[in-house]
Amino acid sequence: MKNKVIIIGGGVAGLAMSLFLKKANIESVLYEQAKAYGKVGGHFVIHPSGVQMLEMLGLGEEIKKNSHHLVDFAVLDKDNNSLFDEIEAEDELALEEMPYLINIARFHLIDVLYKEAVKQGIDIQFGKRLKGFTQEAEGVNVTFEDGTEDFGSILIGADGVRSKTRELLFPFPANPLKYLGKTGVYGMIETEKLGEHKEYFTTDTSLMYFHENFNFFVSKHHPTDGEISWSLISTEPRKIAKKDFEGKPLEALKADLAARFEGWEMPIQQLIEATDHIIAKQLYRIDLMEHYSHGRVVLIGDALHTADPNAGMGTTLAFEDAMYLAKMLRDYDYDDAFYYFEHDRKPRAEKVFHSATLLDNLEFDNVEDYAFFNDGVDASWDK
Repeated sequence: MKNKVIIIGGGVAGLAMSLFLKKANIESVLYEQAKAYGKVGGHFVIHPSGVQMLEMLGLGEEIKKNSHHLVDFAVLDKDNNSLFDEIEAEDELALEEMPYLINIARFHLIDVLYKEAVKQGIDIQFGKRLKGFTQEAEGVNVTFEDGTEDFGSILIGADGVRSKTRELLFPFPANPLKYLGKTGVYGMIETEKLGEHKEYFTTDTSLMYFHENFNFFVSKHHPTDGEISWSLISTEPRKIAKKDFEGKPLEALKADLAARFEGWEMPIQQLIEATDHIIAKQLYRIDLMEHYSHGRVVLIGDALHTADPNAGMGTTLAFEDAMYLAKMLRDYDYDDAFYYFEHDRKPRAEKVFHSATLLDNLEFDNVEDYAFFNDGVDASWDK
């Protein structure tokens, strides 16, 4: 490629993209709007193909040292009774054959990817917020809000759900963000703060609870750091006012959330009350994208797919996108690479999009139709 690749967004997708481009011997520079990485964000579940992508980058062992292998699940109701007691034998077998999954804190995952990028000499620029871009015959001229600019052969938007790259590439009303009808709350807590309740949440079993209009997940996310993470995904057909949710004072928000679990068999109420690191979000997504690129600009990860958290596939999709796009750019001119990327990735994205209904409804008919139960991208780096 005549000029370097410019990547917008230094999260999981952007870092993975830069590493796979390096593997393909393609120079890139990554622009991140934050001034530095820190201990922010919740936790991610990474599926088998996402782990496979990390292994392609030579990071398999480092990820194992910084994540929790989800070896056992318990899916329960408020009285701690299994919700699968009455599932037919063949469905129970399918659940017992769950694929290899890991749970990892976002900051641990970012740290692993960032250290590898630095080790490989990848140029990462912090404090750079995208302002605009213009496409020219030989590349893309990119401008930033601090007045600086850069020029690259292509531009890759890896800047998340509220992607500025997507907004500029496909202006409103194309592909608008839509309220998903759900909220998400993500917590992280040092287990020592749980006191007498610590023993309930520090086993290797990951717990999932389903109750009326919400589900709750709690699990280890690291083998040794003495923290656990939890998430609460709720169905809220009508958006909640910011002042009553994400803008609410922390103690008042915790009181509201904890009250949902009053009288439950497990001390989830006390878990929430003891948690100080909490992120509350109203959840948004775009519809399935008809086009993944235009000209010399292409989207990946949450900028492209905005996966429903109930599918639990957003991070895995980002890794798959990064690997496959880098591979196509290694083997083809950018216009063919973008075509193959879109053509070959669309069926996977569509399956993930529809897989959220699995945990919405707890229906396990035709499990082969769900992305959760398959191996993901069918490709190796060398093919």
